[in-house]
Amino acid sequence: MKSIQVANAFILRHGSDIDITNLVLNKLVYFAQVESLRETGKPLFEDKIEAWPYGPVEKNVYFAFQKYGRNRIPKPEGEVTKDERTLSVVDRTARKYGFLTAFDLVGFSHRKNSAWKNVYREGESVEITNDDILASDDGLTFPQNTLASSLDEVNAKWRNTFRILRNA
Repeated sequence: MKSIQVANAFILRHGSDIDITNLVLNKLVYFAQVESLRETGKPLFEDKIEAWPYGPVEKNVYFAFQKYGRNRIPKPEGEVTKDERTLSVVDRTARKYGFLTAFDLVGFSHRKNSAWKNVYREGESVEITNDDILASDDGLTFPQNTLASSLDEVNAKWRNTFRILRNA
């Protein structure tokens, strides 16, 4: 399987619920690979993942959607997988990480003992191998201190804040 097929599944199945940009898509595809490796010990796709400045990137995915820049990706580019196991991993990954902002995902991919953090070297496109992923904390911990969690804290502390802002 190719990473682009996984990316296309995210867009087709979750593009109306998640603001999928190229940055977000690359992180979701990466975390789908992590989920598959953690669950079965087998990769979801065979394409190489590299450690770029903003986190893990699958070059084929990045270049296929580069034309959208920072904008939302409206439609798949090419073939979408029909493999049920892959679609299940895509759906589970979307539920687990889809609510996070692009920079929540970047921050999470950059945390201590992430595969990206363990291999990244500035100015180089270093491969993140399956062994690197399995040796990391990726897929074992959940994002902390995200925009979403901060909003939850504000809502818990000052219950009417968002209602007041919504009606302002």
